[in-house]
Amino acid sequence: MLSRNRVLAVALLAATAWATTAVADETVKPFDVASEMANQDRIRRDVQVGAAGFSELSQDKRRELTERQDSLSRLIDGRSYAELSQAERVQASSDIDWINKTARDAADNRLVCERTRKSGSNRIERVCMTARAQREAREKATKAMEGHRISPNFDRR
Repeated sequence: MLSRNRVLAVALLAATAWATTAVADETVKPFDVASEMANQDRIRRDVQVGAAGFSELSQDKRRELTERQDSLSRLIDGRSYAELSQAERVQASSDIDWINKTARDAADNRLVCERTRKSGSNRIERVCMTARAQREAREKATKAMEGHRISPNFDRR
C-alpha cells in the first residue's frame, strides 16, 4: 500500500513538472534573430534622433531601453534561436516584449496634428491629438457606422 502511494505521488509530481514545462514553453514565442536584430537597430536609430515619439521619453526610460537592447544584442547576436537555452529564450523574449511595448507606447503618445474642414464651413482648423487618441477616435467612428450603410437599393420599391 505504501509503495502504491509512492508511485502515485511520483506520477503526480512528474505530471505537474511536465505541465509546468509545457506552459513555460507556450509562453515563449519563437522569433527570427536576424529580423529582431534589424528591428532593434531601427528602434535604436529612432531613439537616438528622437523620432516616433521617443523624444517624449524620460532620460531614465531611454537609458533603460538602450541597456535592455544592449543586453539583448549580447545574448542573441550571431546565434540562432535553436542555439539559445530555454532560460536565454525566456530572457530574450522578455526583453523583446518590454522593448516593443515601450516603443509602441512612445509612438502612441506622439502628438499628431491634421488640418480638417469644419462641417458646414469652409474654415480649416488644425486639430492635434495623440496618435492613440486619433486611432481610438477612428475605431469609435468605424464601429458607430457599422450596420448603418445605405445600400443602392434602399429607396427602390
